[in-house]
Amino acid sequence: MIITAHVAGRAAYNEYLSNLYKQHDISWFTPVEVFQPWYGYAVAEYILRTMDPSAPLKIYEVGGGTGTCANNILTYFKLRAPNVYKTMTYTSVEISAALAKKQKARVEAVKSHRGHFMVNCGSASDPRTWGTANADPCYVVMFEVLDNLPHDLVYRETPKSPWLETWVVRNQTSDSLIEERRSLQDPLIKRCLDVISQVPGTSSLVASAKSTLSRLLHFSELSWIPTGCLQLLETLHRMRPNMALITSDFSSLPDVTISGARAPIVASKENGETKDHSSYLEAMGNADIFFPTDFQLLERLDHYAATGSAEIETSERISTVVTSAEFMEQCAQVDKTKTLDGFNPLLEDYSNTKFYISLPSL
Repeated sequence: MIITAHVAGRAAYNEYLSNLYKQHDISWFTPVEVFQPWYGYAVAEYILRTMDPSAPLKIYEVGGGTGTCANNILTYFKLRAPNVYKTMTYTSVEISAALAKKQKARVEAVKSHRGHFMVNCGSASDPRTWGTANADPCYVVMFEVLDNLPHDLVYRETPKSPWLETWVVRNQTSDSLIEERRSLQDPLIKRCLDVISQVPGTSSLVASAKSTLSRLLHFSELSWIPTGCLQLLETLHRMRPNMALITSDFSSLPDVTISGARAPIVASKENGETKDHSSYLEAMGNADIFFPTDFQLLERLDHYAATGSAEIETSERISTVVTSAEFMEQCAQVDKTKTLDGFNPLLEDYSNTKFYISLPSL
């Protein structure tokens, strides 16, 4: 936890973070971890303001890491809304058995949390993980989850050419991994492309990666599409149709060298130093892959998963996209994260992150 009220300013804060990374030898810490408990408290405050007080509060967290967010949210309700805390439940949906064990140990170290917290180990994209579909009102929260979800790479030679899937296969002669283009068959990719075609300004899928001139000259198009995100959203809306969704992630990433719209950063940690890779094929399972989130597209995908239509104006859900700073200014105790010289990393750091909030309409 960073006690920023005791930190001199931006330089001291950055130095503290740098030392923290070297000590733990990991690629990065999430904002939830860096700003604990204040980040989790802000999310809890938003839930407290918008929840239905007539029903027990149910929260599901997808990809809860080491349990930091769960612990902070439960603690906030215990302190600020004990009557809500008495009947609330908090379920972590975690694919990693090792992390599930860590979450349970961390959260249940607070004895009073033990009757409120549980871990459901499995993929959140698999309906079987959720058991029986439940239409009770609930909240689903996930932070820095979308950037790690699977994406598919599609390609076409010209704007009038058909899209091709990209398969990764092993070169028979060199034993290296190579890309192979195949005709588009995957129904999930097709659904995702259908939604993308309805997003203003992205019909060619290259708004951020190709200039208008390039498209007119019929340059080839390469795009990473968030199929894993769509699959997750479809499962969430099927299994928890009355959920309120709160998610935050990176809207852009710095110094991306891999080709294609919405291309990722591929990085690994070596001796405390981060090494970027020029190709995802170099990763070989021991590197982190981070994708930027197109929040305009995320909103369309969410509405499509909920209603079968990407039209937002006539949707049965209410949604909004805000910067993390805007969300924190409304819900966080921002005085707790201000440094001695007035710099506030909760509002000013992670400026390339946003929140997406989606609620069922009344």
